[in-house]
Amino acid sequence: MTAKKLAAEQVGLPRHNAPDGASGSVFDLSSHKRARDALDFGLCVGEPRFNIFVVGEDRSGRMTATLEFLQGSIAGRQAPRDWVYLNNFREPQQPRPYALPPGAGRRFRDTMTDLVPQLREALGQAFASEAYENQLREAGDKVQQLIAKNIEAIGAEARTKGLALAQTPQGVTVVPVGPDNKPLEAQSLPEEKREELEKAAREIGEKMRDVDRDAARRKRELGVWIKDLSRQVAENAIGSLLDEVIEEFQQYQGLAQWLVEMRVDVLESIGRFRPQPAEGAPPGAMLRTADQPEQRYAVNLLVEHSADEDVRVVLEANPTVENLFGRIEYRQFGGVLETDFTLIQPGALHRANGGVLVLRADALAAQPQVWALLKAALRDQAVRIEELHRAGGIPIAGAPKPVAIPLDVKVVVVGAPTWYYAFFSIDPEFRTYFKIKADLDSDLEATSENVAVLGALIRQTAQDRWQLDCTPGAVSYLLGYMARWAADRSKLTARIELVEDTLSEAAQLLAKGDKTMSEAAIKAALDNRRRRNSRIEDRLHEGIADGTVMIDTAGAVRGQVNALTVRDLGDHAFGTPSRLTARASVGRRGVINIERDIAMSGPIQQKGVMVLQGFLAGHFAQRFPLSFDCSITFEQSYGGVEGDSASMAELVAIVSDIAALPVRQDIAITGSVNQRGQSQAVGGVHHKIEGFYRTCIDAGALTGTQGVVVPAANERHLVLHDDVAAAVAAGKFHVWSVRSVEEAIELLLGVPAGDADAAGTYPADTVYGKVAARLEEFDRIMSEREGGYREPDGV
Repeated sequence: MTAKKLAAEQVGLPRHNAPDGASGSVFDLSSHKRARDALDFGLCVGEPRFNIFVVGEDRSGRMTATLEFLQGSIAGRQAPRDWVYLNNFREPQQPRPYALPPGAGRRFRDTMTDLVPQLREALGQAFASEAYENQLREAGDKVQQLIAKNIEAIGAEARTKGLALAQTPQGVTVVPVGPDNKPLEAQSLPEEKREELEKAAREIGEKMRDVDRDAARRKRELGVWIKDLSRQVAENAIGSLLDEVIEEFQQYQGLAQWLVEMRVDVLESIGRFRPQPAEGAPPGAMLRTADQPEQRYAVNLLVEHSADEDVRVVLEANPTVENLFGRIEYRQFGGVLETDFTLIQPGALHRANGGVLVLRADALAAQPQVWALLKAALRDQAVRIEELHRAGGIPIAGAPKPVAIPLDVKVVVVGAPTWYYAFFSIDPEFRTYFKIKADLDSDLEATSENVAVLGALIRQTAQDRWQLDCTPGAVSYLLGYMARWAADRSKLTARIELVEDTLSEAAQLLAKGDKTMSEAAIKAALDNRRRRNSRIEDRLHEGIADGTVMIDTAGAVRGQVNALTVRDLGDHAFGTPSRLTARASVGRRGVINIERDIAMSGPIQQKGVMVLQGFLAGHFAQRFPLSFDCSITFEQSYGGVEGDSASMAELVAIVSDIAALPVRQDIAITGSVNQRGQSQAVGGVHHKIEGFYRTCIDAGALTGTQGVVVPAANERHLVLHDDVAAAVAAGKFHVWSVRSVEEAIELLLGVPAGDADAAGTYPADTVYGKVAARLEEFDRIMSEREGGYREPDGV
C-alpha cells in the first residue's frame, strides 16, 4: 500500500485537437441531446398542457441556445392566424375577436379605414341632392296644408257660433266675438248668452284637440316616411360600397355575420355621418370618439402575420400582467377618461398565439400573480385581458371587457435548476401544465465529436463577433480550460457563456489590427480575470506568508496536519491550507469535535467526525473498549465549517497524536474517508492543490519534497494551472493519490501503517501497532481508576 505519485500530464490541462472545417450548434453536443429530444417531442405534441421547462445551469447559454433551437425547429411551419377585435353593436362593452388568415387582417383593416370616408362622402352627396330635398319639402308642405285646412274648417264653424280661434302664448284658444269679429268680454254678455257660448266653445275646443292629435299623428307618419326615405336613399347611395366589402370578406368564418350587422348598423345610424360641430361646441353637441364612424367601424388589428412568415418564437423578458396578457389604453374626452375596443393592446400571449412563447423562470417567479393567471390561461386555453390596476377603483363607464381569444401556444420556460426544484416543482399544478422537462447537462464527455463541435463554435464565435481567426493552439488551450471549468479531465464544460466571455476579454487584449486569436491571448485573458477577482485570495495568502496565519511547509509535527479548504466567492474560487490539530488523552468521550461543541460545525462535517469514531472502533476496539479523548479543530478558523473533505486529514492527525509520530508539514492532504478507511472523492481538489502550492512558493523556493495528497477517485478531477503542472514536471512539487488512509499515513508519517494478524494484533513497530498500544494503556489507566483492571483477551 503506497501512495501513487502522479505525472505532470495527469494533472495539467488536457489538450484536445479540434479539426478545422467542423460545424455544429450547441444542441449538437451530447450534453444537450437529452434536452434536444425533449424539445423535439414537446414541439410535436399537439395536446394542450404539454408545455416545456428547460433546465440548465447558469452561464450555460441555455436561453440563447434554446431560442436558436426553437427557431430552427419550427422554421417552415405555416404562419398563425391574424387576430382582430371588432365592435359588438349589440353589446359595445364586449368587443369580439375574429381570426383571419395571415395577411388578411391588415387588408381588412385598410379596407374598412378607406370605407368610412367613402360612406361619409356618398351619404353627404345623396342627402344634399335637390331631388331628396324636394321630396322632403313636398311631403312637409302636404302635411302642413292638411293641418291648416282642418284648423280653418274649425275656425269657420266657430265664427257661425259667435266664436273665433285666437293664438295666445298658451296656444290656440276659443273666444267670443261680436258682429264686427272683435273679441267680447264674456262677463258683459247676458247669462243665457254666456252659457250658450261656453257650451259652443267646449265643442269647438274638443274638435280642436282632435285636430291637434291628427296633426301629431301626421307628423309622426311624416317622420317615419322621412326615415324610410333616408334609408332608401342611403341604401341606394352606399349599398354598392357595402356589398363590395361584404363580398370580399364574407368568406372568412364569423366575419360574414359581423359584416351583415355592420350594414344594418350603418343604415340605422346615418346621423353619425353628419358633419360634427366645430371645436368648442357644447359637449353634448359632439359625438363621443367611440361613436364616430371612424371608430365605430374600425378594425383593431391586434396581431398580424404576413402570408410568408414562419411561426413566431416570442421571448417576453419582463412578464408583467400587461406585457403578457395585454392592456386597454385610455384617452381624454371632455375632461374625462374614455376608451373603446380600438385601444385594446396585445400581450406576448397574443403575439405568440399559434407559436411558441419563451419566458425566463426567474422573471416569472418574481410575478406570483402572473404565474397564477398564466396557469388559468393554459387551463382555459384562452387569453383574457385583465385590468388588475383598476381593481377596487371607480368603474369607468364604457370600459370594454373584451371576449377572450382562444389560445393555442407552446410555453417554454427557461431557468436554472434552483427555480425548477425550489419554486415551480412544489406547485401541485406545475406538472399539470408543464409535462416536459428539457434537462441540459452542465458538462459533456470529451469525445472527438464533442471536441469538433466545440472547436467549431469557438472559431465561429470569434469570427462572427470580432472577425478574428483562432489559431489551433488557442482552440486547444481553451478546450483544455473547459475541462478545468468542468473539474474533470475526461469532460468539458457545457457553460458556453464562459467560453464567450473569455474570447471577448482576449479580443480586447489584442494589438490594434491583429486579426488572430492566439493561445497567448487566451492565457493573458484568463490571467487578467484571475488577477481582477483574487483580492481576497491575495489577502489570505499574505496572512499566511507573514505568519499571521500559522502554516508550516517544512518539518514534521505530532498531531498537526495541513488540511485544505476551498472558498467560492461566486466570481472566483480558490484554495488555502488550514492547520488541523489533534490532542489525545485518557477519557471516554472519543473524538471531540471542537467546532461542533461551539456550534460552528455543519451536519456533514460532524458526520465525518463520527465516521472517524467508527473507523477507530473497528480497528482498535475489538479486544477492549476505546478509552480516550481526542479533540480536533481547525486552528485560527473563526467561521463555520462544513463538509467532510477534511476527514482523512482529521484521521491522520488523530492517529499521529495517539501514536506519538510526527506528520510531515511539507505535504497537505484532502479527502473524505469512510469507516473502513477507504478514501472518497471530494470537490475543488485543483483549487486546494494550487492553494498549497502558492503557500509553498510564498514560503521560499520549492524544496522538491512538497506536495498534496488527494483521493484516488479524484485523479480525473485534477486540472491544474500551468505553473503548478510545470513544477510537477520538474519534480519540484508533487501530487499523490491514495486509495486508503493507510497509504496517506505511510506517506505523511514515514512509518508503515501495519496489518493486523488473525488475532487482530498489529506489529508493534507500525503506526497502528503504536496506536493500539497507546489505547490499551489508556484503557488500563481508566479501568484502574474505575476500580479494576482485566488483561485484554489474547494478551
